[in-house]
Amino acid sequence: MKKEKILALDFDGCIVDSVMEALFVSYASYRKYINKRTKIFDNKKPEITSFLELISYYPSQVEKFKKYRHHIKDASDYAVILYIIENDLKVSSDDKFFKIKKLIPDKDLKKYYKCFYEVRERIIKNNFDAWAKLTPPFPCIDKLRKLTKRCKTVIATANSKDNIKGLMSKEYLDLDIEEENIIDMNISTDKVVQMRYIKEKYKIPFNNIYFVDDNLSHLLAVKELQVNVYLAGWGYCTEKQRDFARKSKDVTLLTEKNVYLVLKEHLKLDN
Repeated sequence: MKKEKILALDFDGCIVDSVMEALFVSYASYRKYINKRTKIFDNKKPEITSFLELISYYPSQVEKFKKYRHHIKDASDYAVILYIIENDLKVSSDDKFFKIKKLIPDKDLKKYYKCFYEVRERIIKNNFDAWAKLTPPFPCIDKLRKLTKRCKTVIATANSKDNIKGLMSKEYLDLDIEEENIIDMNISTDKVVQMRYIKEKYKIPFNNIYFVDDNLSHLLAVKELQVNVYLAGWGYCTEKQRDFARKSKDVTLLTEKNVYLVLKEHLKLDN
């Protein structure tokens, strides 16, 4: 009997472009626990319904936030991006990024991390539509949706299923993925642990998992398990990382144009 194949999709940076949502939550938490007198956005109070208008006056700060997004491993790292912007620092590698992280007191980062998820949960509860507008799907959502209808699909995310399950509905992403198939931060934020969980939960070998993420370091770690890995080139990865995937025998580069055809072929879906 043939074992089932599973398509595992990252969420932020793969299915949705959540960078503006992350900026909102990060900024609100940063003002509270890292620097109450921050110069970022002139320390103006963030409001979910008018946040896009507010940040439109600070394009260089927004671009820097986007530029360093690919370094993110967990929510506390967003504080590092804002610290870098605040102090006009230059970062050219993960090593440099995480050395800067050590400059922020650990006790403040712990408070920030807790606040980050509290702010997000409060927004989702109080104004889901406004939150969803900061979390739009990437243009290739139709192709991803088509794949989910033809293949067993799970989401493997460092986000919380309680936060994102509402976006699965027809009104928003229209993805037919049940809540039980969202592998989230409550399992682990480590994608290697998540892949092991998927293997055990669905009783399949690692090489029957096809994992798509925009974070190259996640993919390289997961590849050690013999999982099939794909870099979502439309996400927050850098051109250097995309170039690595183009030349790599271990990582397949996906684009918004080829994502459906490549995965359809690799998953051996019938025409």
